[in-house]
Amino acid sequence: MDLLEVKSRIAEALVESIFRRARYDVVPHQASASPLRFGREDFSPDFRVSQASPEGGDRDFLVEVKYRPSIEQFISVENQRGERSIFLMARRQWPSLYFVLMTERPEPGRSCFQTVAFETLRSGEPFRTVDLTEVKEFGLFPHNVEDHEELVRRILALLTS
Repeated sequence: MDLLEVKSRIAEALVESIFRRARYDVVPHQASASPLRFGREDFSPDFRVSQASPEGGDRDFLVEVKYRPSIEQFISVENQRGERSIFLMARRQWPSLYFVLMTERPEPGRSCFQTVAFETLRSGEPFRTVDLTEVKEFGLFPHNVEDHEELVRRILALLTS
């Protein structure tokens, strides 16, 4: 197992922890179809999160988590791919899929946890990310994510020191 794979698994565990702390039920996603692979990586959903909403109706989302040393560089490459972007291919198979990206070195003023903003994406526009707390349908509290950002920095610093 290489360091990138270790960091990816840590990212999955921390994002799962964020949702569990927000009182979501988290279960591994059982794909009925074959996984969506691109190179060595699997871009199929990692888990399903659900929560009974106080307003009635449930919140139910599929989540795919990826670690990236540079989220901006990853988004730039996916923008260059256009219709062949892994984001679009995955959303064709799972329309409600959210990509959560984690890094220990976000751009200044940005969170370690970001998601691709599909809700505001118009056809032909480049992909962009928003901080995880900005996804209103998740209803995550900033202090929950901030606590996990501290864990990101501590854990990943231990791995690289």
